[in-house]
Amino acid sequence: MKIALTGGPHSGKTTLLAELAARGFSTVPEAAIGVIEELVAKLGREEARAWRLTHVPQFQEQIAERQLQLECAARQENAAAVFCDRGLVDGLAYMRLVGAAPTPFVKAAVESSRYDAIVLCDICLPFRSRVETGRTSDLQRAREIEASLIATYRELGYTLIRLPAIEPVAARADLLLDTLSQHGLIACTRMAP
Repeated sequence: MKIALTGGPHSGKTTLLAELAARGFSTVPEAAIGVIEELVAKLGREEARAWRLTHVPQFQEQIAERQLQLECAARQENAAAVFCDRGLVDGLAYMRLVGAAPTPFVKAAVESSRYDAIVLCDICLPFRSRVETGRTSDLQRAREIEASLIATYRELGYTLIRLPAIEPVAARADLLLDTLSQHGLIACTRMAP
């Protein structure tokens, strides 16, 4: 069972994924963060940001390649459920949002990797900018990204399960697991930390 957590920036995906990992679930970190960190180390923060904005197809290809590697490694663990911080479709949605044509590699990656469930994490408010991490979205942009994600996943035939932004993260994880159990997607609702 492969489950992608998606949503606009600041929707708590990474925090939720850490909670699920602490409970013993197999997880796949957000590929884009690793690629961004490598670019920043190589080019510096401002040059890396400029490169990402002017080389969207190449950037998304790097993310897709990393995502495929991470998902493949997680599958080899033979876990009953694997939670991914974003799915390959997220890159396609971003490319469409900025008007970049998806490359053949990104299209093939999306087609080759289907998810059993897509969980749309609502944006956490109040919204806090995180420019120190290389992220550049404000709340308006986060909502635009969220809308593109919803449209792109639906266009590809996915049904999204909406997860409200509730605190603490343990309660959000409980709600997620209960919801997935009610949909018949996972057998057990909770795993002890």
